[in-house]
Amino acid sequence: MNENLQNNTQKKPEFEILNQFIKDLSFEAPNSPKIFFEKIEEKPNMEINLEVKSTPVGEKLFEVVLHIKVKNTLKEQVLYLIDLSYGAMAVLNVEDEETKKAHLLKSVPSYLFPFVRSLVADLTKDSGFMPFVLQPINFDVLKAENTQPLPANENK
Repeated sequence: MNENLQNNTQKKPEFEILNQFIKDLSFEAPNSPKIFFEKIEEKPNMEINLEVKSTPVGEKLFEVVLHIKVKNTLKEQVLYLIDLSYGAMAVLNVEDEETKKAHLLKSVPSYLFPFVRSLVADLTKDSGFMPFVLQPINFDVLKAENTQPLPANENK
């Protein structure tokens, strides 16, 4: 009986990930295979854009999506383009709006990032390029820079 009482009084975690998924994925290598046979003397230019979006789905349920775009170019040639939206369904067991925002902008994206990093590395490697491994991202800094609430639902 004490065990049941103990289980009922345990505090729920502030957030729980119910599932995670690839929402959208596009990979393009418009100049392959010819690019693999060209002598490359310059370092390619890498552009990376990252965005976090959240959408309320229920009372405590949120879809959180980490959207990343990677563009690798050499001079004016595109080596590859990656457009990946990787998401999770998260339950937030908190009432405080600041704490919710912190989980939506920092905790859940931090949890998702290693999966995104692995997908990007595998995509580039499996496409014949050197694996591109994203550097760690400080979501605390991104959260601090984002002073506006996240958009509820944006379609591109």
